[in-house]
Amino acid sequence: MGRGVVALVCAVPAEERMLRRFAGPGVRVIVTGMGAGPAEERASAAIADGVTAAISVGFCGALDPSLERGDVVVPESVRDALTGDAWDCDRALAHGAGAQRGTLVTADRVVSQPAERRALDGLVVDMESAGTARACARAGIPFAAIRAVTDRADDVLPDITGVVDDRGDVHPLRVLGRLIRRPSDIAAWARLARGARAARRGLVPAVAAALGDAA
Repeated sequence: MGRGVVALVCAVPAEERMLRRFAGPGVRVIVTGMGAGPAEERASAAIADGVTAAISVGFCGALDPSLERGDVVVPESVRDALTGDAWDCDRALAHGAGAQRGTLVTADRVVSQPAERRALDGLVVDMESAGTARACARAGIPFAAIRAVTDRADDVLPDITGVVDDRGDVHPLRVLGRLIRRPSDIAAWARLARGARAARRGLVPAVAAALGDAA
């Protein structure tokens, strides 16, 4: 690839499983676990090991009410909601995935309620991209993001506390136990699963197009 070694940096095993098809000469798939801190740590280690560009890839939540589940976003910039730090995304690195637009906001926790989303100024929200952006900026290498929407701006997410660990692994028996105790959450979990399927369908061809464009 013309850019040397590109890292596809994702948060959770479900994202890694759909991205591993791209791994090979010139492309590494790195799963970091949830949160900007782990993402920055793993991205920094990858850079030290020879990565020359990084794309933060995975799922996100919509902040803009016009976005639907499955929509792919290639942001112009990434902002850390906790610190206010912001970084411009490289214009060429993810060019094949679509036109850049808007700001991806990285939050320090799952933003599960519509009112919380309205308080964030941006297009979409995730929990990791700012960490990867910070590591790339410190090293002086290109950074971009490709994210696909799993939940709309007005969706209420289920409570994942205790059923999803820090790596992002979902424990089915814990989910089942939660639903037995709180059957009102069934609709929210089903909606999130549908959103993840829609996001996967959009994300994989977008990443393929970006890598092909950068080759």
